[in-house]
Amino acid sequence: MNFLSALSSFLFFLILQIVPIRPSFATTIVVLKTQSEIVAGAESMGVYITGDTRISHSFCKIHQVHDFFIASAGFYDTRAGQRLNIKEVVTRVARKSDPLTVAMNRSSSAIASALSQAVSDAREDDGLYNVLGRGSVVTFFFGFEDEKPATYAHRFSVMTQREPSKVPLIDSTHDGCGPQCVPADGNPYLMHTRSQAMDDFRSKNRGLLRDDPVAFVRSMIFSDIAANKDRSGPPVDILRIDQNGPKWIEKKPNCL
Repeated sequence: MNFLSALSSFLFFLILQIVPIRPSFATTIVVLKTQSEIVAGAESMGVYITGDTRISHSFCKIHQVHDFFIASAGFYDTRAGQRLNIKEVVTRVARKSDPLTVAMNRSSSAIASALSQAVSDAREDDGLYNVLGRGSVVTFFFGFEDEKPATYAHRFSVMTQREPSKVPLIDSTHDGCGPQCVPADGNPYLMHTRSQAMDDFRSKNRGLLRDDPVAFVRSMIFSDIAANKDRSGPPVDILRIDQNGPKWIEKKPNCL
């Protein structure tokens, strides 16, 4: 079975981050960095597409790769061996000895290449091609680098092209807060998937952000779930990373 037929006939995983044409689809991921630790959280709902049917399913969104962690939102595949399985892409190209920044850059190039090839392979299926062509992927990378916390986000989207015969071009942008980064306002550095509900929560709870990062991440995710029940849902996984290593605060039993 080739890649295209696998996408068309089997359950293809869809976690759509907010895009202009389909704003109702997204996922909820929050990554927060203080001067001494990282707190990351994610809800559990995913949407599978088979034919004209949408099937909601609970699964793990935070994954460890060597000495760092990733969490992804967007259009990708969770099945083993598939081109757009982000965890497998990152695991394949990142070396265990790589510093986080090097592993992230290797992974970014590989994710962009995999997305480009997936869009190219989907051209024979107009419906799938249209979804992929306007979709996007964001992957958060976080862990300790030079014995200090570091968090990054890379976003990938398909660029519009006039000539369909060309290999699809992927626009990649990134931001983050490395080991030497200290936010100007003194508050923790915060990254999350795009959501008006989370933007509103942040603006109203700056004290909680500063005083209790774990409670802030948990509450921010639940505020987004409450506002967007069609595409986000419990349970919520929360991970804390400090000098002593990673520790799950809340985790589904099937998450490694």
